[in-house]
Amino acid sequence: MFFRHWKATAWMGLLSLWALSSTACQPGLSPDEGNFEEEGLSATAPAELVSCTGVPAWNASTIYNPGDRVVYQGSLYEALVAIWTADPVWGTASGWYKLVGACSGTGTDAGTDGGTDGGTDGGTQGDTKAPTQVTGLRSTGVTTTQVSLAWNAATDDTGVTGYLVFRNGTQVGTTASLAYTDGVLSPSTQYGYTVKARDAAGNVSVASATLSVTTAQDTNPNGSWHPSYVALGTVYEPFTGTDGFFTKVNPLFPAGKRLDYGYLYLNGGSQISEWHSRAVRLATKSKEQGMTPIFVVYGIGGNTDSPAAVWANLQSTSFLTQYFQGLRDVGQTATSIMGTGRVGYVIEPDTLGYVQQQYAAQYGGDPAQMPAATNAAYDSGVLQRGVDPSFPNTLTGLVQSINYALRKHTPKAFLGWQLNLWAAPGAPGTGIMHSTEVYGFEAGKTRIQDNARANAGFALKAGVKYGGAEFISIDKYGLDGAGAAGANPNDPASSIWFWNADLWNNYLLFVRTLKDTLSLPVVLWQIPAGHINGTSRRSPTAYNASGVFPNLDNSVQRYEESASPYFFGDTLTLSGNRLAYFSKNVWNDPKVSVSGSTVTWGSHMQEAANAGVVAILMGAGVGVSTRGIPQPGASPEAVPTDGYYWITRVQDYYAGPVNLP
Repeated sequence: MFFRHWKATAWMGLLSLWALSSTACQPGLSPDEGNFEEEGLSATAPAELVSCTGVPAWNASTIYNPGDRVVYQGSLYEALVAIWTADPVWGTASGWYKLVGACSGTGTDAGTDGGTDGGTDGGTQGDTKAPTQVTGLRSTGVTTTQVSLAWNAATDDTGVTGYLVFRNGTQVGTTASLAYTDGVLSPSTQYGYTVKARDAAGNVSVASATLSVTTAQDTNPNGSWHPSYVALGTVYEPFTGTDGFFTKVNPLFPAGKRLDYGYLYLNGGSQISEWHSRAVRLATKSKEQGMTPIFVVYGIGGNTDSPAAVWANLQSTSFLTQYFQGLRDVGQTATSIMGTGRVGYVIEPDTLGYVQQQYAAQYGGDPAQMPAATNAAYDSGVLQRGVDPSFPNTLTGLVQSINYALRKHTPKAFLGWQLNLWAAPGAPGTGIMHSTEVYGFEAGKTRIQDNARANAGFALKAGVKYGGAEFISIDKYGLDGAGAAGANPNDPASSIWFWNADLWNNYLLFVRTLKDTLSLPVVLWQIPAGHINGTSRRSPTAYNASGVFPNLDNSVQRYEESASPYFFGDTLTLSGNRLAYFSKNVWNDPKVSVSGSTVTWGSHMQEAANAGVVAILMGAGVGVSTRGIPQPGASPEAVPTDGYYWITRVQDYYAGPVNLP
């Protein structure tokens, strides 16, 4: 049995495997594939290491090409020692390798079946000959965000069934044709492409020669920070689990399409020391996946959820000195990795909300009268007195200085401050979205609009638009609706955050009012990723062999949520309180219909676009949330906790994204 993290137990694993393989090429000596699954490894990993004698020697450089069959002359022990010597973290960078004790050229497969394959399935299991190398790789079209490729057909004794496309060494797509379009790239950026051919037996050719292609220059950089459609993004904590996740799901995206954004938190306090490494990880991995990185700067709270901590840190020169130095380093680090590619910032969730809620009244609701240690921007050396603008020691001055510093040290930045649903007064105890339930439909809508204007008005006085900020951001809540605030999934009408379509329509009314008041587009952030049980949506069998999405059991990291069904659309079979609640349609929404126990919500992406939404960033906001993509701490580490529902809906959406007005 191999080990998931074999770096830590390498020599024990090497010795045990050596005992299995000291006599090379004996059929049946390979580890059982079931053991791989038990250890969280793939039984059909992207490459094979074959330990044999009397065959060509292993070329050390090819072990790192996923998809290659690698042959080593000598015992398996010697092969593993060679790999360990060449790269001590082998397995974490490029995926796991299937280990089989088999001889090349014997016409047998010495896997778990003892080498008897090659009969009833037409012999493909006995086929060990890879297709010829792909030649003629060329670019047939380049834009600022897309590269179109074409190549000559490879040949094979049993026939080529498909081609694997790699960008900068990472597989980004699979196609049966001789062409592929890779999209969601950064302007003026060089990418290296290779293509491999695969036959019916799973044999993969060596990689083609690398083709270097540079995307076109962005001729309108200030007006093209987002795509022309409602874009999607995900919380993205890069680690080996997300590498494995994207390797699995990328081939199921429509050709040339990927998630637009990946976002990562920069928490304050002692965690400011981690900002540099997090900037490196997010920028590197986002670029690798064709996404634009967005940093959620969550620093002023000092990694607490305390209004008092926010207020104290706003007036602490020592705290803000470290904060500004961290912002400068993140901007410079991400820019050095992204080159001319863009870098986004969602700035300070909850900060303006706590200040408005707890402290604004004693200063007449005027951020320009509220104290803040803006001088730290200059004391830190991030801004220069007499050279950069002179920002006052007020909340407005601090907000403006943060915008200015991010732009100064991230030349291709796009940014926006995050506002809160709960910051302004006037909401019922259950929250502003429930106003239509408490005050009546029309009066409730008016209260929602007034509340949004109060939020937007305070933000405007605080200087959030300074320097030409590109957007304003609003969240929902970090935890899925069925898990938040003691929700009862069987009685969702009693919950605060498990919303039906009426409450989501209230939410878009709030969003539209923000957009109209601030004259800025809106980025929805931290939108949860669970789904409602009872979905009739079929799962790709690549994700769930049954073709059915598993029900979420409403335990930690497996909670139901209604955001994805609302925005992407869904048809649900429900009963009892759940049927009554999710059938409600006080808004007379034409995209909500009910037939017996079946409730259908049509996609509301167009309604989101009409409300001013240009991007929806989804994902777990707190550790117990349901994960649409893996995050550290989930098990198995490469598997999302929602049964692949969210990523399936994303892939469906990208087949025909909704254009912006």
